[in-house]
Amino acid sequence: MDNFQISIATIDHREEIRDFIMKHFLVEETMNVATAITEEEFAPFADASLDSSLLTPFSVLCRSESGDLAGVALSSICHRDDPEFSNPLGSPRRPEIAAIATICEEIHGSIWRLLDPKINTVLELDILSVALPYQRRGIAGKMLEKRKSPELLKEFEVQGFICQASSFANQMLLRKRGHKV
Repeated sequence: MDNFQISIATIDHREEIRDFIMKHFLVEETMNVATAITEEEFAPFADASLDSSLLTPFSVLCRSESGDLAGVALSSICHRDDPEFSNPLGSPRRPEIAAIATICEEIHGSIWRLLDPKINTVLELDILSVALPYQRRGIAGKMLEKRKSPELLKEFEVQGFICQASSFANQMLLRKRGHKV
C-alpha cells in the first residue's frame, strides 16, 4: 500500500467525513448510482450513519500523503435489545428511494432472527468507501482490519460483524476476510 495513514475517526471529523461521503459514496456506490439518489435525499441517511458511527472507536479514516481523505469505514454497535430500526430516509417521494428504505428496514428487522440467540452485540459496517482515485490499493482492507482491535472488541462486548454491502467489490473483500456473504 502506498504511504497512507489509517486512524480512528472521531466526532471532530464529522463534517470532513460527511463532505467525503457526499463527494464519493453518494456518486460512486452501486445502489446510489442505480437510483440516482440526490444529496438532499441521501442526507438523512448520511447524518444518521455519522451520528451512530462516531459514538464508538470503530470508524476509520484513511488519509493520503497530502492529508486528503482517501477512504472511510463507518461502523456502529448494534445490540439485540436496541429499539426497532427506524429508517432515516423517512417517507421518500421517489419509488427507487422507497425501495432502498424498504430493503434496509427488512434487513435490519430480520438480522436478529438470523443470528444465534446467544449473540447480543454486533459491529455493523454502515459505509465503506474509498475515493475512486485511491481504489485497488488495499485501503478498504486496511480500514476493516483497523476496526478489529481485540481490546476494543472485548471492551464493547462485540460478538460478531454484520454489513449490507451492495458493491460486488466490497462483497468479495468481505468474503476474502472470512465473512459470509
